[in-house]
Amino acid sequence: MVANELDQVLVESVTEVLESMFFTSLLEEHETMSGLPECISVQLSFQGGAVGTFGILVPPETARTIGANFLGLDQDEISSTQTGEVVCELANMLCGSALSRLGNASRLALSPPAIQPPGSGRPADATVCHTFELDEGRVVVWLRLGSAL
Repeated sequence: MVANELDQVLVESVTEVLESMFFTSLLEEHETMSGLPECISVQLSFQGGAVGTFGILVPPETARTIGANFLGLDQDEISSTQTGEVVCELANMLCGSALSRLGNASRLALSPPAIQPPGSGRPADATVCHTFELDEGRVVVWLRLGSAL
């Protein structure tokens, strides 16, 4: 699969999941991730019809806002634990959506999403990586394939 197709899959998946599950809209998409503060970093791996890793980076304030949207709470009601759990669930949903669009979802096994140590970012060898601008802030989504789809 060529990078342009993966880019399109990523944009479609992010748009669908954020709009339907987190009640937020994608304002624009960038190919770089400049200007982001320290982020909550979540990563999961997958294997089966394809092998690779998927991750997201979300600034804490953005995570709190979209977490509150997802849980139906006010921002001051959501705990940092809940915020981290919601970011993990967002990563899981985005990865599942992207992989199902690639046609291999039924043959894939996903690891549980895990919060990475502070300062973790996207891998330099990510196959695709995009920064998405939302009303609530920015979200970086990346995918690294270990084998061709």
